Amino acid sequence: MSTPGERLREKRREMGLSAADLAARVGRSEAAVRNQENGTNGIPAGLAVKYAAILGTSVGYLLDGVDRKRRDERVVPRFLPVRHRVAGGLWYEVDEFAQDFPEPPRAIVPDDRYAEWPQWLELVQGDSVDKRIAPGGYAHVVDAIEMGYKPKEGDLVVVERRRSGGQIRERTIKEVKLNGRGVELWPCSNNPKWSTPVVLGGDDEDVEAEIVGKVIGAYVGF
Repeated sequence: MSTPGERLREKRREMGLSAADLAARVGRSEAAVRNQENGTNGIPAGLAVKYAAILGTSVGYLLDGVDRKRRDERVVPRFLPVRHRVAGGLWYEVDEFAQDFPEPPRAIVPDDRYAEWPQWLELVQGDSVDKRIAPGGYAHVVDAIEMGYKPKEGDLVVVERRRSGGQIRERTIKEVKLNGRGVELWPCSNNPKWSTPVVLGGDDEDVEAEIVGKVIGAYVGF
């Protein structure tokens, strides 16, 4: 399977653009684009949105190799794939090449209410949301970036954090709480260990975090 950088280079060349051309269009340096293409730096999801619009592709294809076509062109899978492990705790590091996800004991179908957007399953590791999804359960996730998701009180969401220029990607699942300061992401657990909200980036400029998935269902025990 190709890497995000290789897919970025492939699409850039298909459009007949140089690295300098693409850099100018997204407001980055040519060196930054080349570092992303060769894998030295990762591609933040926010920047992937800009790349996708310019290169006539999708965020899903650039980041995960899964093409997101328009609704009238896209083939909706019959059953949902397991695409990630997600931490029901602090963070679980993403392995782009991992293919060994345990499959659920029965097939799960897409939700027609969200047929316009990509859907998948994530295996929950840990107990910080065990009031809603027990450890070892599967979260049914919709692509929050493509659907233009706006956080709502009580939603469960998947958050991805990127460090070291995007080379390290980590995911966690938490509950949305809204207050006067904005959005907070809290555990919902029977374990008193989990009693504080997740801090996303803080003051560290090398850390970027965003909501990448809305959880619309859970499958535990079957």
